[in-house]
Amino acid sequence: MKNFVILIPSYNDWDCLNVLIPKIDNILKNKDKSFSIIIINDASTIKNNLTFKSKLCFKKIEILNLIKNVKAQNAITTALYYLKKKNYNGGIVLMDADGQDDPEVLPEIIEHADKNSEKLLTVNRTKRNEGLLFKIFYESHLFITYLFTLKNLRFGVYSYMHPIHLNKILSNKDLCSAFAGAIAKNFKNRKTIFAERKKRFLGESKNSYLHLIYYSFSILSVFKYRVMIHSIIILLIFFLLSNFKIFLTLFWISVIALSVFNILIFVINYKNKKFNIENCLNNIKDFTNGSSSI
Repeated sequence: MKNFVILIPSYNDWDCLNVLIPKIDNILKNKDKSFSIIIINDASTIKNNLTFKSKLCFKKIEILNLIKNVKAQNAITTALYYLKKKNYNGGIVLMDADGQDDPEVLPEIIEHADKNSEKLLTVNRTKRNEGLLFKIFYESHLFITYLFTLKNLRFGVYSYMHPIHLNKILSNKDLCSAFAGAIAKNFKNRKTIFAERKKRFLGESKNSYLHLIYYSFSILSVFKYRVMIHSIIILLIFFLLSNFKIFLTLFWISVIALSVFNILIFVINYKNKKFNIENCLNNIKDFTNGSSSI
């Protein structure tokens, strides 16, 4: 694999990108490859202030400007659909703009692409740098997700894929709900590497408990039928144990809780799948040069 494009979804993260892109350049500049960057500007409200002090190694840095904000999942979907329509034939790396996806891992990703270019790769998060309470919520999210899907989803956007994966990942609307869920559901045979989840370069983390809860439901919505089956199994277990008074109480509490739980998952799935992949390119305003220094 000689050519790579790095896709970076961003909303008002220009200052972080001013740190991230030179770091990527420093890490990749001695590689015998051709690298390009596409920043997916998800209708940022802060003006682009990208500036680089030196010439970079990239073939080009482009900003794909979206007209309307569609959130990270759909911004990624738009960029992947664009690459598919352009018949792009190089490696695709996806990473966040804020620096939490460690750019030092990129050489390992490139090495994987050289050895097994047609095998999708995800970067599983190890140590995280948020506060203790957020970590507890995050681990709870992973446990609940595993309980209802039997999938270990300790990864986010940071990944590598080959163009042959685009047809499969864009053939349904799983990607519109949650990137991690879509990858786990559609690509069972994939490579996994591990890396620490770093701190943001600048500013406060945009993660919140509400965001984590919604994202957790979005992931579960990708597996909505499996979640429903697992819910029924849990209810059957409580029902079989309902001869004991405490389990009878738990059974009826579970009936109510799991009914609401599944209804929310189906509602969120319906909401997320309203995104029209076939028309998503109509939301592209234009492409602009990423920096005057190129």
